[in-house]
Amino acid sequence: MSQHDKPEHPSKPEHPNVPPGPPSNRPNPGHGAPKPPGTGRWADMEAWWNRYPQALNAEEAALSALGFPWSKDEAEWAKGRLVIRVAVPYKDTSLNLTAQYPDTYPYFPPQVSLDGPTYQRHQHPLGNNLCLLAREGEGWQPCKDTLAVLIQEQLPILQAVVADGADPGFVADNEDHTGEPFSSYLPYPPNCVIVVPDETPPLECPVGRLTLQVRPTRAGSADALFINGALRVISDMRRKSLVEFSTTAPAFTEALSGFWMRLPKRPNPEDGLNLEEYFFELMLSEVPEFKKALETARRGEILIAGFVFPDEKSWRRNSDDWVFLAVQIQRESKRSRPAVIRRLFIRTDWGGVGAWMQRAPALQSLRTKSALVVGLGSLGSPLVLHLARAGIEHLYLVDHDHLQVGNSIRWALGWQYAGLHKVTALATHLSNEYPYTNVEIWPLRLGAPTEPNDTFFSDYDLIRTLSDRSDLIIDASASHLVSHFVADLARELSKPYLWLTTTHGAAGGVVGRIIPGRTLGCWHCFQRSLADRSIRLPADVGSGEIQPGGCSQPTFIGAGIDSDEVALLASRLAVATLSRGEPAGYPDFGWDVAVGDFSRNGLSIVPEWTTYDLSAHVECPACNAG
Repeated sequence: MSQHDKPEHPSKPEHPNVPPGPPSNRPNPGHGAPKPPGTGRWADMEAWWNRYPQALNAEEAALSALGFPWSKDEAEWAKGRLVIRVAVPYKDTSLNLTAQYPDTYPYFPPQVSLDGPTYQRHQHPLGNNLCLLAREGEGWQPCKDTLAVLIQEQLPILQAVVADGADPGFVADNEDHTGEPFSSYLPYPPNCVIVVPDETPPLECPVGRLTLQVRPTRAGSADALFINGALRVISDMRRKSLVEFSTTAPAFTEALSGFWMRLPKRPNPEDGLNLEEYFFELMLSEVPEFKKALETARRGEILIAGFVFPDEKSWRRNSDDWVFLAVQIQRESKRSRPAVIRRLFIRTDWGGVGAWMQRAPALQSLRTKSALVVGLGSLGSPLVLHLARAGIEHLYLVDHDHLQVGNSIRWALGWQYAGLHKVTALATHLSNEYPYTNVEIWPLRLGAPTEPNDTFFSDYDLIRTLSDRSDLIIDASASHLVSHFVADLARELSKPYLWLTTTHGAAGGVVGRIIPGRTLGCWHCFQRSLADRSIRLPADVGSGEIQPGGCSQPTFIGAGIDSDEVALLASRLAVATLSRGEPAGYPDFGWDVAVGDFSRNGLSIVPEWTTYDLSAHVECPACNAG
């Protein structure tokens, strides 16, 4: 079963894991352990109990000491697998447990299933396996824990937690705080998903229609059902829109339709019932429009059946969840011949802003922020990706250069964007990968004469306008002239200004920030402080420049694995700057300038940053005008 097939269960006290050590070469007399059957490579596979005979000895000794009847499945043993059955006394009966050991035992625990009675929680409704350890078995201690330990220590806790009238305090203390949604148990085809918005249809509307946009079916995969896209509109049966998901990826180009219905509670199919059949018949009986659409559907056509219902999406808390069933006509009905229909569950992925930001709530305030980024080279391009990934609402990107294949050694993107303007490459990538960020691009060379147009009069007019619209101005231009101009403009407009640079060999770098009314110095103060060494210089290996074919100018030598350190710190500083004053926002830094070294004496080092408060320099006329 996949990791999503196993719900989380009663937590187990943490102990240091004891590694099993290297496999033993000693034989394991008495067990008669076979090699797995087969030919070729499989014939040479060695069972885990031959590699770690002491682990099997410990399992058997612990089970015998436990005193419960147990047996080894000899048929499975002959195939090179260990399956143990244990009868555990419980009240006036016995619980029949089956433990299946993985080939990677003792590093991972056995999967324990319960035959017969089922629990509403902490048991997989399809495979009947019990979740005796929390967090996908992370509490398992190799060479210390055994099946007997799980039965003796964890099983009673599980039984107490699921018992009727269990004390809430006991449950809270002993149960892993993880939701167990029904959707997590279902089998799904690979590479298939339906992205849904945060909103679900209102309770007063029980049924309706679905409109989706999905990726085109991949060439050569006609026989494999492939549904990968987003739910665009949820409407009622009269096609009145109830919920719209306005954000989607450009790759979702094909339309798909379907129907939905609301269930009053979490589904609880009868034992042994085919789940795909259960949901299919439910939609067929409750939504006549779905049945009619099936009757008129042609071979190969796909309909989506969606079911929304309250479920435990987080620990002991219910909210709406979705289950989707893709229904494909493989052969149309004809006279007395029934149609052949394929039915598969499709995984749901919550893609609204709320679901997206849930993993990093401190970034929520960036949903109303904007930044101008000037320069999209080896520093600016990864910074832009970091800001989009952090959820910034709007980016204005300015750079005149195009992307070459050689740039990819330190640029944010790779070969498929070669030949495109850097602004175009980033905008295309962001629209696909981070559609919540709006991007405006300007392939402009600052300082070059421009002809007036309907959008802006000059390069100065454009940069001033974009700066005025932005909450933060970021300078990654690697040009002293550009930095001089942009820094002065930011000061004139009272806008926060952030700059970042690297050195030859990407051996070091600088990240700095000026906040109007807070930072005492300015960009010119920083330059003078570098000159008099009151702010130290970053490491610089002094390697020469190169001029690759197709480049009109020389460029520095350096790799992205080093220069990315600068871009990452600058990204964090940018997010902190945009979050200033926001409750529960991303925490700010306590400095204005950071100078970093990544190399020393011919060796790579852990990045070392020296931070400074940027004071007004005594020789800066702008900061000492009075």
